[in-house]
Amino acid sequence: MPHPYAQMLAQLRAFVYEERDTATARLLESRRRPMQEKRDKGLAQRFRGLERGTEPGTAWLSLAGGESRFRESDRLCLHTGSPFDDMLAREVVLETDDQTRWLLRFKNRGEVPEDNDVHYYYAEQDGVDLTKFFEQALDEIAGSATASEIILPLLDGTLPFGFNEDDGDYAHRIATEQGLNARQAEAVGLAFASEHVACIQGPPGTGKTRVLALVASLMAARGERVLVTSHTHTAINNALEKIAAYDVPTVKIGSIGQARGLPPQVARAERFSQWKERPVNGGYVLGATPFATCGQRLDMCEFDTILFDEASQITVPLALMAMRRGKRFVFIGDQQQLPPVVLSRSILSGSPSVFARLTADNEDSVMLRQTYRMNQWLAAWPSRTFYGGELVASGANAARRLSLAPAAAPSFADAVLRAEASAVFIPTLEHRARASNVPDARLVAALCEAARNGGLALGDIGVVTPYRAQGRTIRSLLAAKLGSHDAREVVADTVERMQGQERELVILSLATGDLAYLGAVAEFFFQRERLNVSVTRAMTKLVIIGPEIPAQFSAHDEQLARNIQIYRELIDSCVRMEHSP
Repeated sequence: MPHPYAQMLAQLRAFVYEERDTATARLLESRRRPMQEKRDKGLAQRFRGLERGTEPGTAWLSLAGGESRFRESDRLCLHTGSPFDDMLAREVVLETDDQTRWLLRFKNRGEVPEDNDVHYYYAEQDGVDLTKFFEQALDEIAGSATASEIILPLLDGTLPFGFNEDDGDYAHRIATEQGLNARQAEAVGLAFASEHVACIQGPPGTGKTRVLALVASLMAARGERVLVTSHTHTAINNALEKIAAYDVPTVKIGSIGQARGLPPQVARAERFSQWKERPVNGGYVLGATPFATCGQRLDMCEFDTILFDEASQITVPLALMAMRRGKRFVFIGDQQQLPPVVLSRSILSGSPSVFARLTADNEDSVMLRQTYRMNQWLAAWPSRTFYGGELVASGANAARRLSLAPAAAPSFADAVLRAEASAVFIPTLEHRARASNVPDARLVAALCEAARNGGLALGDIGVVTPYRAQGRTIRSLLAAKLGSHDAREVVADTVERMQGQERELVILSLATGDLAYLGAVAEFFFQRERLNVSVTRAMTKLVIIGPEIPAQFSAHDEQLARNIQIYRELIDSCVRMEHSP
């Protein structure tokens, strides 16, 4: 007898294979490029000199010029000239980047080079084939009675919604007593009392992590084993830090590097069996990625509830990997922010995001609506564009504007920052620019300098750009203007790296001025979720430097046309200021 969800499972398996094949093809194409081209584009980093690290299996390598696109926690391969002929190690993790050298952690300790006679080392992106873990998860899902009765009907939209009113009232009361607002308390009650599933939509600055932490603590208090998971260790660690503040037994499962920054209240263990302080009877909270459920880290572990943070960025197959170990599921995310990174044209029916798929039916979901991040003027555009007008600015920040000390000398950058408007648009200064725009980057550096001179801490400034190339250009010019040490205080990076963060002042440097190039990258550039994340990092001031889109700029489909119109509406919502060099 065929499996009742055979078609769904086949689609999921085909999606996994398509993602693997696309990733492999892209990696090979990148590796075949000439080394100088790869270095120029940030696809490879060159080193001179190697020193063994204090921990076994680690080594420091000194940078030999250039700036790559790699960031801490990226997986790399290391070679002496060719990734095909001179490979030294695979799946090497960039543990620490201290600007002049990198600390690399090798998968196998024996792969750390023994001598220092090699003239140059090179690091490039490495591919990790995770297909076997997805296959294992899907095989177990196909043979699981719980999956057929709960998990797959949930994804199919046919699982009846169940709710315990007494549990809901209790959790709602606790949340209210702890000072949560009405929607936050409703979300806590929903998550605590739902029979199988709850979805909490948390727009920017609405306190979703606070809600998650209280939900997890209440579940542990009633004796539940709770798994907190996400697509990144950073998201998991942020959640665990908040949960541990409730004095709940909490542990992070993973390597030493994956627990960086966690407070001492959170225990650390490479495997669940090594957590010596775990409660024998009673609830606890454990943090790990879904992949930990496929190996020895969480071997044979089962959970009462699984909490997914940043759920909008988790694909359905990745969610299933964790869900097969649980009975109840709470998803916290925002489908209006960044979706999962999908390399291939998705063959799944519906969105590849598990959160977007589940929130299509709103019976088991609630949206948080009070943002404590953006002031009322910055909150207005995302509220009406993405959240049906329900997102409102609250708290001490609602009526606050950027305030700077008097300027010693007037400048355009200073005038922009002191303009009464919280959102300012400046047309790009270079109409031939593509992914890197030096004149715009100089203006960004000038704005940062003016903000610092006005008394704003550099750490309160964020610069967001769609392109890594523009990020590198901006960081270079910031170092020249502010000094390399001070420049590192300013976070200048892509949208993906800025999600979840907030800054007093945010500068959005869109770089592209060439309309022909813009047409080629339009789906990426005008992605509505990307725009939403970019502008909602700001607390009191947003400066956008980017292209104006003429009426004749064409779109090849209705969705792109809508996204372009959203961009135009964003620009129209700002006060326009012209720069005259």
